[in-house]
Amino acid sequence: MDELWQRYRTFWTPVLIGLGVFLIGVIAVHIMSDDPARSKARMVTAESALARMKRPSSSTTSVLKTRGEAFKLNVMGSGEPGSIGWAARLNQALTEVDDVVGYGAEQALRAAIVRGAGEDEARSARMLKARFDDDDVAADKAYKRFRRLVAQHRETLRSGDPNVAWSRLLSDVWGDLRVRANRADVEIGAVAGQLGFASISSVSRATLPSRVLNLALVARIVDIAIREGAESVDAILIPSNVDPGGVDDFLVLWPVELTLVAEMSTVKHVLDMLTNSANPVPLEYARLTQPKQGGTARRAGLVQFNVKASSSLIRADADLRLDAEEEK
Repeated sequence: MDELWQRYRTFWTPVLIGLGVFLIGVIAVHIMSDDPARSKARMVTAESALARMKRPSSSTTSVLKTRGEAFKLNVMGSGEPGSIGWAARLNQALTEVDDVVGYGAEQALRAAIVRGAGEDEARSARMLKARFDDDDVAADKAYKRFRRLVAQHRETLRSGDPNVAWSRLLSDVWGDLRVRANRADVEIGAVAGQLGFASISSVSRATLPSRVLNLALVARIVDIAIREGAESVDAILIPSNVDPGGVDDFLVLWPVELTLVAEMSTVKHVLDMLTNSANPVPLEYARLTQPKQGGTARRAGLVQFNVKASSSLIRADADLRLDAEEEK
């Protein structure tokens, strides 16, 4: 046998090697190839689904295109003056603001000191003095103080101790609004003392944005209540514990609750500010009820307005993890 193998080895060696390679190839193709019956079934299913599809009519295509363009305008806006898309409204002017805390401080000081005057209005002496009963000196003095305090508080909030910086900002905003309320004979209730922040014992760097933005929101409402002659600001409730929100949170809401008694015209001004399309405020509820009778007689035509609104922060760069949802 050994003699036969030695004689025919040169013949059988390549034959056996070729046979082995052939078998390995057959096994590999079988493993990597799909089941023919299964492939045929999938093809029949896809062909059946394709046969049921119908090409939309030209009128349907036109309607879909028109609605798509309208939806795009609603989201992005047309770019014309006064045209604000939903994307811009959602931003609340904070998405592209690097210094959110500084922005909130400026809004709070603007409401308290220059009585809610916008930037263009504040720069115009004629327009600004209208908010100060045409007193040029008072308007000019208030505007200069406003600019000085904005720069000062931006710096301390950015680089100073957050608790100390917050206390100073609250003191300035509350001090101005309290003086204005006394002069306008607008009662600030005990529950609304220090604009509702009396129960906040300390503020950390993480919770500073929520406190400053809530202060700006409350200051804007109280400023309108004072300017429009409200009867009283009965209560302002600020949660003592606040979730600062994580870096992956796309939207963070920090609510406040406020109760005031005023005429409907004053309430309308407050609602106009809260629902301004250029800078809307998220509302959980807004209720009108008959005001409770206190120790002193109230004038006729008053309503009690209860509102729960939220300061919001949108992080446009947050990961929405949509790819993970698609995998599911």
